Amino acid sequence: MVFVNEEWNNTGDIVVYSNYHKYWLDRERKIKNPLFDVFSGRILDLKEGKQTAINYFYNLLNEEICEGVTICVVPSSNAEKTESGIGKLADKVYFLQRTKSIDKLAWGGRRDKQIHLETISAVENMDITDNIILLMDDVTTTGNSLYACKEILMEKGAKQVEMFALGKAI
Repeated sequence: MVFVNEEWNNTGDIVVYSNYHKYWLDRERKIKNPLFDVFSGRILDLKEGKQTAINYFYNLLNEEICEGVTICVVPSSNAEKTESGIGKLADKVYFLQRTKSIDKLAWGGRRDKQIHLETISAVENMDITDNIILLMDDVTTTGNSLYACKEILMEKGAKQVEMFALGKAI
């Protein structure tokens, strides 16, 4: 998994580092998931912006991302939230913004691509023409938020957008 221009195969697939197991099988009845593991816990810590998780994933990914690649992250479902753990990890420039909050996907929000296309836009004064972008998310389930963000970035002139998630929800 090296994010180097020449090695990308541009298939449109999402590269996933590992599986993600949610903490609760049933949140209302407080039934914990027996498959929840340390890696999944680190992703939750990253979501909370904990520095230990940011450092862990930085050390995991730093050598994998080559120079000349612009890192961008999928914005939070909450339009008011402009900082996130994965954003701190990416130390990125904000190219994308959520213009309207949506229900949190992990809590039953709509997962279709259209909801993301309707509520995410590129930041007006950012020029990404001909940039090679690594689009990152902490957890992907359907991939629709990544696909929507990729579409937005390509429409704004990105040369290439590769999608990456730390975890794939199982």
